[in-house]
Amino acid sequence: MRIGVAFLTVALLQGCAGQVEAPPQDCEVARAQFDDCYDRYSSSGSNEEFEAMWYACVPHSEPMIIEGSWATDFEWNAFFEGREPTPEEAFPDYLPPNLAFKKGVEAPPGSKTHARLWALKFVGRKETCRLFPEIPSTFFVEKIFEKKLIWEVEGYPSYSFE
Repeated sequence: MRIGVAFLTVALLQGCAGQVEAPPQDCEVARAQFDDCYDRYSSSGSNEEFEAMWYACVPHSEPMIIEGSWATDFEWNAFFEGREPTPEEAFPDYLPPNLAFKKGVEAPPGSKTHARLWALKFVGRKETCRLFPEIPSTFFVEKIFEKKLIWEVEGYPSYSFE
């Protein structure tokens, strides 16, 4: 009997290993706990740590189908849910929401010399509250269904960061 209980306990613990805790859904509680939560998941700044931290510390939706446009160049990452901006609109003077891609999900290719706009349809999650208004919100892409290059322009579109 003890062997059966021990086996069941080990199996349950192994099933939980590697799972990330869910964040509190109350925004004020999540904001108050964020620093401690962040410290538990971030040491090297790797993509894997960011992913674990985001899922554990940032209140987010259940998986859903999301459509929109992703503007990118060698350093820009902007997501426009439900719309297709022009090159000038895609690179505004403010920081729009951005995309993060779950480990194993390949982002559409970027470019070091061109700005691109991709139309995307994906399963993902979005933040349900803004913990820090000065930081743009993040959509986490879990699976891409459709991607299509809408436009590509050489260099930067007309915009300014002054």
